[in-house]
Amino acid sequence: MRTIKWLLSSLGILAFAFLLWASTSTKRVVAPVPLTKIDLTPGVTADAKELTRITDDKLREQQPQISPDGKKMLYTIYDPSKTDINARHSIAMKTLGTAGVSPLLSEGCTTPSWFPDGKGFLFAYTKPGKPVIAKSRIEQMGINYVSANANGTNDSEPFFFAAQNKVLFFTNIGGTNHVATVENNGLNFTILTEGFSPSPHPKKNLFVFTKKVGDTHQLFQYDLSNSQQTQLTSGDFNGDSGAISPDGKWIVFQRYKTNGTESHIFVMNAEGGNVKQLTTGSTWNWCPTFGPDGYIYFSSNAGNAPDKRYDNYDIWRVKPNLAE
Repeated sequence: MRTIKWLLSSLGILAFAFLLWASTSTKRVVAPVPLTKIDLTPGVTADAKELTRITDDKLREQQPQISPDGKKMLYTIYDPSKTDINARHSIAMKTLGTAGVSPLLSEGCTTPSWFPDGKGFLFAYTKPGKPVIAKSRIEQMGINYVSANANGTNDSEPFFFAAQNKVLFFTNIGGTNHVATVENNGLNFTILTEGFSPSPHPKKNLFVFTKKVGDTHQLFQYDLSNSQQTQLTSGDFNGDSGAISPDGKWIVFQRYKTNGTESHIFVMNAEGGNVKQLTTGSTWNWCPTFGPDGYIYFSSNAGNAPDKRYDNYDIWRVKPNLAE
């Protein structure tokens, strides 16, 4: 009798365990948790408002730059379907608040930035054997070299540096990225520091840039008046793509984990303090910049397919709360 009771008890326990396993297994199949989910829109924190999509095309729109009067936006379009990798980039212009887009320069033109008069712009031209710094005018178009020859193996991301009356950019020499300047006529190439993605102060003789520290990228400030470098970000996250506000008081940047699936937009004051996160959620938000209209513009893969993290980016804008 004891043997029968023991068998019945054992069978009951096994049956209960089986039902519990089956119930749990069914739940896992019916309601899986997606590990690579991408939100339809970027989320925003309490320090941001008025989130708006600016472009909505099928290709990758990135690297927005707003004209000094706040009316127009230059940006890069990337088309991965082109077999020639140097022909995948082109530059377009959009009048903010309108539906139209004006193609400006195609095949190998990338990373545009405005001249102070709002009528011309700098960019990198990748079609030559090595990328070079070039310039153009909105009303005339065409490609004019700033530097007739490449300064390094990857001249990129040029900006007009008002305090120096020079072109600030970065290039690669001997396998290492360096921030450098040249005169507006392409002469007097000068290496300033190791690093990349520089952004000049609108008035002062300094700029922010990115440099590798250990296993992460961190933002630095470089003051040309004393050649002093100051590290602004730190920690396990990467701080990248910094840009200074038109009044020089704030820096916007992207922050992300190495090999992560999310990148978000942050702001901090010019000294690296009062850090505020602006975007949230399962999106990759990057290459932010300030506009004179008080908005921050950035590129985001929101609404993209989970397996296409780097395709079909659109440009968005958001207004930050910059109260101290």
